[in-house]
Amino acid sequence: MNRLRTLAALCSWMALAGSLAQAADETFFRRQVAPLLEQHCLRCHDQKLRRGGLSLATAADLAAGGDSGPTVVSGKPSESLLLSMVSGDKPKMPKKAAPLKPQQVAVLQKWISQGAAWPKDLTLSARKEPSEIWWSLRPLARPVVPVVKMTDRVRTPIDAFIFHRLEQQGMKPSAEADRRTLIRRLYFDLIGLPPEPANIDAFLRDPAPDAYERLVDRLLESPRYGERWARHWLDVVHYGDTHGYDKDKVRPHAWPYRDYVIRAFNEDRPYWRFIKEQIAGDVFYPDTRDGITALGFLAAGPWDFVGQVELREGTLDKNITRNLDRDDMVATVMNTFTSLTVQCARCHDHKFDPITQEDYYSLQAVFAAVDRADRPYKIDSQTDPKQPALVYAAATHFAPEGSFTPTGGKPRPIYLLKRGSEKNKVREVGPGTVACLTGLPSRFSLTDRPEGERRAALAHWITDPRNPLTWRSIVNRIWHYHFGQGLVDTPNDFGRMGGLPSHPELLDWLAIRFRDGGQSIKQLHRLIVTSSTYRQVSRHNTDHAQSDAGNRFLWRMNRRRLDAESIRDAVLAVSGKLDLKMYGPGFRTFGFLDDHSPHYKYEEYNPDDPAGQRRSIYRFVVRSAPDPFMETLDCPDPSLRVEKRNESLTALQALALLNDKFMLRMAEHLAARVEKKGGELPNQVAATHLLALGREPTAEEGRLLIDYAHKHGLANACRLILNTNEFSFVD
Repeated sequence: MNRLRTLAALCSWMALAGSLAQAADETFFRRQVAPLLEQHCLRCHDQKLRRGGLSLATAADLAAGGDSGPTVVSGKPSESLLLSMVSGDKPKMPKKAAPLKPQQVAVLQKWISQGAAWPKDLTLSARKEPSEIWWSLRPLARPVVPVVKMTDRVRTPIDAFIFHRLEQQGMKPSAEADRRTLIRRLYFDLIGLPPEPANIDAFLRDPAPDAYERLVDRLLESPRYGERWARHWLDVVHYGDTHGYDKDKVRPHAWPYRDYVIRAFNEDRPYWRFIKEQIAGDVFYPDTRDGITALGFLAAGPWDFVGQVELREGTLDKNITRNLDRDDMVATVMNTFTSLTVQCARCHDHKFDPITQEDYYSLQAVFAAVDRADRPYKIDSQTDPKQPALVYAAATHFAPEGSFTPTGGKPRPIYLLKRGSEKNKVREVGPGTVACLTGLPSRFSLTDRPEGERRAALAHWITDPRNPLTWRSIVNRIWHYHFGQGLVDTPNDFGRMGGLPSHPELLDWLAIRFRDGGQSIKQLHRLIVTSSTYRQVSRHNTDHAQSDAGNRFLWRMNRRRLDAESIRDAVLAVSGKLDLKMYGPGFRTFGFLDDHSPHYKYEEYNPDDPAGQRRSIYRFVVRSAPDPFMETLDCPDPSLRVEKRNESLTALQALALLNDKFMLRMAEHLAARVEKKGGELPNQVAATHLLALGREPTAEEGRLLIDYAHKHGLANACRLILNTNEFSFVD
């Protein structure tokens, strides 16, 4: 018996020793051999070129050899063609490049001697010189803050970068806007609501030198801030309360994800955690509410009810449905967090960016076990243990419906598809990501590991401090929403088909400061809005416009039309009808009939229904049948990932603001609000003007409005004020 125990222990020790040795060999390969092959060999011997019939991209390619036969003989360096080609007095490889150094040849010799280990599922790709790498893929390097002539206008380093570029163009920044303009700009920018007259008056009278900064801090601490900035995020992730596609059924449990985003912004969740919660919160934070509700991110987009529930298992159409579903997850994650259009590599290698089909399908493999379904989560200890709370999110366990069945956590096999066709499966691929970033792994060795570790590995890769895309992407998004255009004007595409940065040094300075300074989005806001650049007037300058009509160099502030939600919320606010209740299921601005395929009847909306007088962030968003009023004001299609909204000016908008029943009723409520305070008609007109536009009317404006109110009533005068450009635009 003792001999058996000793033998068993010896076998266990030998197995452990073997696995440790293999791990050590693979680590040696990743750290020393792989970078060497990628830098000196893969330019000619990748899976595309295969010069001499040889690819050194994968273990299988190495084993296959080339036109000259086997490339490496495991354990025998002297018989390995690879070593003989790069060593000796006159090495033949690499061609048209400096020969390998003796220590580099020694690395290859050691690797082959030890058995030429190659980690499973690891694919190598050529490394380029820094000057050849596309700007967004280059490692971040802290730029020097420039010295400028207008030192008296520099409030933050942002100003130094902006003014330096203006000086190079022979331009000057515009003057600072007055306080009345600045408070309205800040209110709509940070909380999406107009300031009350009392707030304006207090700010105008505040003599303290830090009055502006204290106002910024108050707005950032307001719960209204999270409601405003969550709406921007929901655009990017194409959140909706219905499935979309043919039947566009209701998602009754989508809203907890929307509430999660609001909470995360209000709590100023560090960005690295915000990312990890939304990709793999159930792995990183399994015992928290937000660890589950945040996974609504992966399920935010459209979902094909017919394809998922009604199509029979094992059919081609079923496989296509799942392929498209994973494609949406992959594109949402990578467009949102890294501004890479990886979805362009679904049918072929990316035509413009260094993203291969294998990269793309490796990303699909990350999500191979998850579907979109209702998932239980625990709010707190008082939750009723009998209607657990549910969120529509990424899930591996759920009640089957028709042919829609859960994986139970077992990943489905993912294949690289020739031309993206489910009919043409080339080979199975494992989980991973793109291979175009220096120093970051592109494939995840997670054989026989729990499903969630795939998503966790991707979250680690995205939040890695060495990943330049993540940090450039988020600071550019925040900048875009403050100025109306990003430093890169294509927030979802940092590739060759996207825009170039107008101020590359400023972009990198902001990215590094954000990444290394706590990753507080509120602090990033503060840095931007306290700058002199942000405080400029929006006045036109004919001379500057001749050379920079689009204001890319920011010689003035951009005048912007309010988005649909801000217009609606502002109308409710000034009419005294805005309900500031937070969270919970969305309110409906339509009548609803569900007879297998739902009908959304907006003609039945009642603007006096108190449920519909909450902030627009809580509106029930339908994909196939958008709210006509909001759509007219450029509210985006929730089936699309929207990196930036249209800002159009159309006759339909003017007609909607003048005649929509919501606008008509709120104009009546605004008039009633003012009339309650009593006073003569001129005073009522002045009070209405102050509530709506933040200032009293001029003598000429007052005369015209009073005459109009005499003829048509105060409610119609209110209707007129709500239709002025000054109400719908921010200077």
